[in-house]
Amino acid sequence: MKNQTRQLLATAVITSVLSIFIGGFAVWGSYQSEVSIIDRQLDQVQSDVAADLADAVSIALLSIEQNNFDFTLAFMTPTGELTILREASGTAISGSDLRIRHIPIQEGDELVLAKSLADINKSLDRNLWRLLIFIILANIAASGVSSFVSRSSSLAQERAQRARMQEFLGDAAHELRTPMTVVKGYAELLRNKQLDPEREGAAFDRLNSELKRMDLLISDLLMLAQLGEESQGELEEINLSNLLLENIEDFRIISPTRPLTCDIDGDIKLNCEAKYIARFIQNAFNNIRLHTPEGTTVSVTLREGKTILLLIQDSGPGLPADSYGEKIRGLKRFDRSRSRESGGTGLGLSIMSAVIERHHGTLTLRQSELGGLAIEVHLPRT
Repeated sequence: MKNQTRQLLATAVITSVLSIFIGGFAVWGSYQSEVSIIDRQLDQVQSDVAADLADAVSIALLSIEQNNFDFTLAFMTPTGELTILREASGTAISGSDLRIRHIPIQEGDELVLAKSLADINKSLDRNLWRLLIFIILANIAASGVSSFVSRSSSLAQERAQRARMQEFLGDAAHELRTPMTVVKGYAELLRNKQLDPEREGAAFDRLNSELKRMDLLISDLLMLAQLGEESQGELEEINLSNLLLENIEDFRIISPTRPLTCDIDGDIKLNCEAKYIARFIQNAFNNIRLHTPEGTTVSVTLREGKTILLLIQDSGPGLPADSYGEKIRGLKRFDRSRSRESGGTGLGLSIMSAVIERHHGTLTLRQSELGGLAIEVHLPRT
């Protein structure tokens, strides 16, 4: 069943329940109010008769006439014989849907007051039918509005997705243009044999280098495209503390000249798409390894409070001053020359930002207390 159909059904159910509850309460309250008026009128006649039981019949007739009550009045003997003293229109003692009051008088006799509820019951039926019609019309209206809003929302979402896709394709084409231009240039030189034998070897090496860069760039672009998809993959619970410690150990082996200190709470669990969180941590350490000089101090903190805090700091050169606090969008590259020198694509931080956004967290780039870059991440607890 499509999401839109589910939404329409949910709207219909909610509207029906609310209408039945509110409308039913109002209709039943109105019915009870009308019945209560009849009971008060019966109480009035009974009270008048109780003042003088010796002349109960006359007093009852007088009370009915003076108050303009539309009651049937009958006299009943102890043996059950019934004499009609006054008959209201549409109110026969033997009929159904009656409100009846028995008033004991002298020597076991009784006065019987009766009032037909036929008109009130008909009014109740009419109001219930009106309520049913209202519910149907309300459901039709609500479904129409919901369908319109849903279509508008879908169109807006579709337009936003197209805009993001166009932006992504434009950025991707721009990023691929430079290495592609270099490859085409060297390929043309080699095809026309315009290079001497010594420079041909260097040209082949440059071609190979640029092709590797293109391969890395395409891989990163595909990763960003996957992270930008609406649907979320399969979630699993991981031990974030252990995953971080494993990457720290790898970093110490690969970069023994960069002293690293860590303050990590144990057994912090995170429900996530594990491959993306692992990629985030790998990118964070790769950026330090590729873009900071030997001897750079590194600090890693992992804490669990209202949110899960991951803080990775270094004492390296950091980012351009105007990049701190900036929200990372699309294929943001902070320093292209640094990427070329390191052989990277420069999209590591964009991928990291997309990973955290996909997991409903926040990523902040700021100046580290150590003097370089601080990557501060807050993830919701699971």
